[in-house]
Order: sequence, then structure tokens, then C-alpha cells
Amino acid sequence: MQADFEVKYLDVRWYDRDTVLSILESFIPLKTEFDSEMQHFICNTVIYPKIDAIKNGRLAFRYLVRNSVAPYFEAADGIRIPLKLILDKESGKEWWVEANAWNADRKDWSSKTYRTAGKLVVVLKDQICQINIGSSEFTIEQLERYLFDFKSDLWELILDETSYVTGEVKVTQEGGVSEASLHLISNILSHAQQILSNPKSELREIQTLKPRKMVKPVTRTFMELTTKGDSRFLTSRATEPSFNVPENRYVLFALQRIYKILNQLVTISRSKINRFESSLDKLNERYNSFSNEKIIDINLVRKDLERLRKSCDLSELNRNLQLKLSQVPSSGVPIKKIYWKIGRELNAGGQYFVGVKEQIDHEWLERGESKNIVVLSFSDSSLKDLFSTGFEYEVDAEFSLKKQVISPESTRYNYTIININSIDILGGSELDNRRNKFFTERDKAVALNSSGWIKMLSSRELTEQDKEKLSIKTRQKHIEEQCRNTKLVYDSLEPKLAKFKEVLVRLRALGVKPSSTFPNSMTFVRNPNYQAIHSGYKNLKELTNLSDEDLLLSLERVDEIGLINMPLLYERWCLLQIIKVLIQQYHYHPDASWKRKLLATINIGRRSEPLSFTNHNVKRSIRLMYEPKLDNGRTPDFVMDVDVEQKNGHTHTNRFVMDAKFYSSDLLQGMGGISRVIDHLYNDKDYSENGQNSVFILHPATNTISDRVSPQSWGKDSFLGELVMFDWDQSLRQKHYHQYGAICANPTSRANYLDEFQRLIGMFLQYGVENNTNGLGTDDAMSYNFCLACGSHDLNHIEKHNSNQKSCWYKCNECNHFTTYNHCLECNTRLIKNGDYWTYHSQMPMEPLNIKCPACESLL
Repeated sequence: MQADFEVKYLDVRWYDRDTVLSILESFIPLKTEFDSEMQHFICNTVIYPKIDAIKNGRLAFRYLVRNSVAPYFEAADGIRIPLKLILDKESGKEWWVEANAWNADRKDWSSKTYRTAGKLVVVLKDQICQINIGSSEFTIEQLERYLFDFKSDLWELILDETSYVTGEVKVTQEGGVSEASLHLISNILSHAQQILSNPKSELREIQTLKPRKMVKPVTRTFMELTTKGDSRFLTSRATEPSFNVPENRYVLFALQRIYKILNQLVTISRSKINRFESSLDKLNERYNSFSNEKIIDINLVRKDLERLRKSCDLSELNRNLQLKLSQVPSSGVPIKKIYWKIGRELNAGGQYFVGVKEQIDHEWLERGESKNIVVLSFSDSSLKDLFSTGFEYEVDAEFSLKKQVISPESTRYNYTIININSIDILGGSELDNRRNKFFTERDKAVALNSSGWIKMLSSRELTEQDKEKLSIKTRQKHIEEQCRNTKLVYDSLEPKLAKFKEVLVRLRALGVKPSSTFPNSMTFVRNPNYQAIHSGYKNLKELTNLSDEDLLLSLERVDEIGLINMPLLYERWCLLQIIKVLIQQYHYHPDASWKRKLLATINIGRRSEPLSFTNHNVKRSIRLMYEPKLDNGRTPDFVMDVDVEQKNGHTHTNRFVMDAKFYSSDLLQGMGGISRVIDHLYNDKDYSENGQNSVFILHPATNTISDRVSPQSWGKDSFLGELVMFDWDQSLRQKHYHQYGAICANPTSRANYLDEFQRLIGMFLQYGVENNTNGLGTDDAMSYNFCLACGSHDLNHIEKHNSNQKSCWYKCNECNHFTTYNHCLECNTRLIKNGDYWTYHSQMPMEPLNIKCPACESLL
């Protein structure tokens, strides 16, 4: 359902209580989305301080088709608060705003919604819109820095020649500016300064006072003779040079554009330097944090011990078993008791090798020293879910038995359970194993408690740590070189800004007005200085990938964006970070028209053309869509369709859905917390399309993971679906691990936010496109391998030093990052270890360098 209205922020200036002097409206309307369950529209925003050009931003509503029905706020008690109609004389638009009370001193209508968080219901004729107003957790300085970074990132993606814009890498400085560009800018400046020493001009006739004997009379001269008589000075014809000629007007226009590009190159270089220095600080912090001991999170240990205790608590197991049984149809009438010992599952599935006896004190009839075979199957698959390998059960059930004589010494007994009235676990080898595991882990915890929860690392753990330290050192050297080269570019360009500005000021002082029209003049043929400005401007646009004039105009329009529409700006910012990770971290090549499509999305939005990216080295291609419509009619913010070619030549497509939510912590908690928001998008709104897609939320709120499950540094703010965390995801765990979650993508956390995007997207490109389920012959990926830390495909498949023949080890030849492809000993699920920092699986609390299986959560 489409909204018949739009919502914006306005800065309204009043002459009196009924007269509007001017209206300044926000750049883009707030996003409204129809909630089919609530049958009304929802719009999310936050309260704001005084920022940007909008000094007193107030919510305003406008019918898209002229309508005389006055909208109103509806309070919780049913009271209607009418809105005031105002007219923007320049645009002719009619807006409805809150006019709570007139302040004669400030000449302004007060607005409670400006600084009030909560829910607001607006009735606009036949449609209702609920405005969710959250409190802002950013300071004004942080918001302004966020907006600056957004614009800088966009310019960087457009201008940076190291972004594989055509599929062919140009020779550039690491700072993103070619040597030719640096020389060209210096050359343009030199010629501009020479033009100022002798600018082209033309004589234009004027009238001025001159001594009587030097006068060249005009009509006014004769009038003065008749009125002034013997005056010493009379009006005369004269000439003066004018510099506002077409050639200079075009030169001023070109130099203004060159200055704009140069200013952005300097800004990008400065932003890169800050980013590199932050990355180096972060890497130094990570490197210095390594030691031969580890602080253990006591809360996670307690949580693991409680889970292990419950897994071997017979009463707890039977209580859960009765809950499962209640979901299975049963007559409730006692049938016949029988005892089962569940062995391994047959390869065909749906059947178990079992032991059976009719009395508890009888011997088991099972395959052992005898050659008999006993197999248990089920008439209904729901009955099979009540049994697990390694447990012994007492079952009141209806069953059938078929005997098959295989040989004189061997008989096959085929039992089929038809109906179950009651079931209880009595014991079994699996229960003993769980108890032993619990006692072992409990003893470790007792030992750690006596040592103050400080664990000394084992030799194997120290070896793993040394691998990560080597990777960090290699990464540091690479970033230091990038930073050094970027500083050279910055030091070369930054001093030229002031000189270009001086040239512009002097040209304007000569009365020159800019014009984009190139004059048909021989000056640009005969005068090498004018010729150099024209050709230099064209060459600079080519070198900086801005030969298309529309790109510059679109970028200039982006520069006009203010802070007032933060949720929409956050979506656009997230889009840029996704693209930066794909291009700069994972080396995907965008298609030829990507810049035009990106700027159209930034400026217009709403289902623009998909952006296509390809990495031929790893045989993957991506279609990144903004606000596409799914087959079920839903419109998430971002959808990545990844086409993957496997090593065996087979191809398949996987879909990754991301939704950006500019929620403050209080608004997030008011919506039921991160668990409810994920549940709503994954299940209720079905962004997963019946469990087929991975769905993740991007949000800036910190401290949203109230029940942390992973000891890694990212575990306090992000959840990557690595373990069971919510009540509703228990039933999804076996098949949908790492398929839903949320990351804290906070634009003001300069040292971490891009790593959050990289880990999330890398997880999907490495793990999410794989079939990680049971029955794998090897744990090496079926798709082409790449390094999660730096994106390189140049990996060395190294020889293993353990007894596990299925596992595979890879080392990145560029950054020395070490990756292990392994499998779960319990359920055979593939696991990929990417070191302490980049691993997206949860680590074990008491053995930090080992991981837990995301499917069965076994401690490995």
C-alpha cells in the first residue's frame, strides 16, 4: 500500500502567528512503510539538537494530492490535536505542522515533538501513520563527523582510482591519486597564475568626468555646458579594460571545478590518513593484548556449565521429552512397554540400529557378538524426533515386528513404531558421556576460579597466537606503506588549495563571473596558458573518473544533504560501507555504470538499478540491490544475490538480506529488544523467504546484546547467529545457524565499524554460500577459497600436522592470515576458523582459541 502523504522536517520562519516568511525543507522525505498487521504506516526518526541549516526542525506532513481534510495527532486518550496549515510561496506546497503555542518573543510556534521521544499517531484523512521518535545517542559533533564521513566516503568511491572501476587497474599512488594527476594539478596552477599576470581583456566605452580640454563629448556633455557654464570637468567618452570576457568566465568556471575536485582529493587523503592511523592503533592494541595468559569470562563459563548440567540432568531431559511428546498425536491408552537402546543412524536416514528388550532386567537383543541385526523405523517422522543416538528409553508404544532370516546364525529384526503413549529416558552411553563432560568442564572452572580466572595458554594455543601475531605484523607493514604514500599525496596537494583559492579570489576581484560555456575563441589556440586550463580541466576529469558532467552535478547535490533525516542518511551510509568492503577489502570489480547507479540511489533511492560486482579469481559475482521488492512483496533495504561457481563447475545462487535500522537503545528496547526485531524481520515479515535467505540487521545502538554468547570482542555488540540466543530460534538452530543476527554498525566508532561489515559480509561470502551440513567427504570448501582478513585469493594449501585427515589448512601469501577448515566431531558440520579476531563462530570460554559448533553447540 502506498502512502498518500510525505513526511519531512521543516525550518519555518514566521512574521507573525499566521504569516510565514520562509520555509526550508529537509533534503529527502522520511521513509514510511506500511505495516500489514497493524494496518497503518510506520515512520522512524529521532529527536535532534539544533544542527545544520535547519535551526528548529519540526515534523511536517503534506498530502501528495491536494486535500482539504486537516490531519491531526491522536493522543493515547483519544484527544485530537489539529495541525496548522502553512503555504510555501516559493514551491506552492501546502504543509501541515504542529502549532502547540505561539511564542511572541521568538516569533515561533512551539513543537513538543521536536525534543520528545515516544510514539506519535497522525491521522491523514483515510490513512494513519505511527511516528516512532527515539532519542539520539550521538552528540552534535559525532553527527557532524558522521555526515562528513558519509560525503567523504562517497567522493572517495567515485574518485579513488584504486577502486576497480573499469576492470583494469590503473597505475596510481597508494593514496588513490596518479602521478600524472599530481603533475597535472601543478601545471594547471602554474598556468592559472600566469593568466593572472596578463589576463585577456577588452576595452569597453564608459562615461566619466575629464578636464575640459580632454573631453570627447557625448550628449550629456552639451547639457552640462548649458547648465554648468565654465565647469572645469565635464562628462566625456572614455574606455576601460573589462576582464569579464567569455574566455575568463570559462576559465573561472573550470578553475572552480578544479578547486572542488582538488579539495575533495585533499579531504579524501586526510580521511584515509585518519583511517590508516586508526587501523594502526587498533592493530597495535590487538598485538599488545597478546600474552601467555587469558582472562576468562566467568559469566560465559557459568552459562556453559548450566547448559551442560541440563544436558545430563535426567529429570530435565525427560521434562523436555514430554513437551515434544505432547506435540505428537497419541491415544493416551497404555499399549505395551518396551525398552530401546538407540545406536547409530542408518545411512539412508529415518532408521536406527538399536538394542531391544521387553523387560528391564533382560539382556539387550542387539548386534554385538551375535550376528543378529535389530533396526528401528517409524511410521511418522515426528516420532523419530523423540529419539537420539546413545540413549536408552522406556517406551509405551504400539509397534510392528518383521523378522528376516539372513542365515542360520543371523536374523534381521525390523521394528516399526506406529504410536507412542509414553516415553522416558533411563540412561545410556550418551548420558554418561555428557555427565563426564560436565564434570570435566566443572573441574576446569574450579581450577580457574582458584587462579582468579586467569588461564595460562598451552603450547598449541601459543602457536595459534603466534600465527595471528604474524598476520597482524604483515598487515601493519602494508597499512604503514599505504599511510606513508597517502601522506605524500596529501603533502603535495594540500598547499595548492590555498594557491588555487587565491587565484579564484583574484579573478572574481577583476569582475569575472563564471560560465560553463566554452567560447569559440582563438585565445584557446594561440595562448598556451588558456589552452592549458581547458585541456587540463578535461584531463583531470578523465584521470579522476569524472568525465561525465552529470556525476559532478550529482556529487554537488549530495554535498547539500543536511543531518535532519538521519534514518535515511544511515541507510545510505550503510550502502557505502557495503560497497567499500566489496571493492576495497574483497577486491570485487563493479560494473561500468556503477557510479551513475550509486549516485541515483543516494539522491533518489527507491529501487534503483542493481549494482553488479565480480571477482573472477574466486568465481563469485554479486548483484547488490537497494530496496528491491521480494516475491512476497516485502522491501528490505539491501539484498545481495551471490552467484557462486564451485570447484566442480556447479553453480548456485544465495541471497543475503540486510536491513538498516537507525534505532537508539531506548527505541530498540521499546520494540522488544534485538531478539524481537530480528524475529520480526526474519519470520513475521519473512525477509528470509521461508528460511531460504540470511537476514541481518545493521544498527548503531551499543550494548544491545544483553545475553552475550561469544567471548570475542565483537560479541558484546553484535550477534552473528553463532549460537542459540533467543527463545524463538531453538527450533531453527539445526538448519539456520549463522543465518540471522545483527551487527553494531556505528559510524562514530571509527576504529571498528568497517571491520563489523567486513566480518559479516566475509562470513556470508565464505560460509553462507556453502553447504555446511552433514555427510561431507572433506572439510575444504566446495567454492573457491579466499582470505577473510584481506580478501586475497593467493592462498597456500599447507601440509597438516594433525591426525584429522578431513581438515584443510590454508595460509594467505599476502597477509599471512591462517585459516582452518574443520568439522564437528558430533554432527559433522563444517567449521571455518579464521583466528581469534576474524572468526565468526563462537569460541569456547575456557579454551579461547577453540570454537563451538554453531549447529549442535558442542565444545570442540
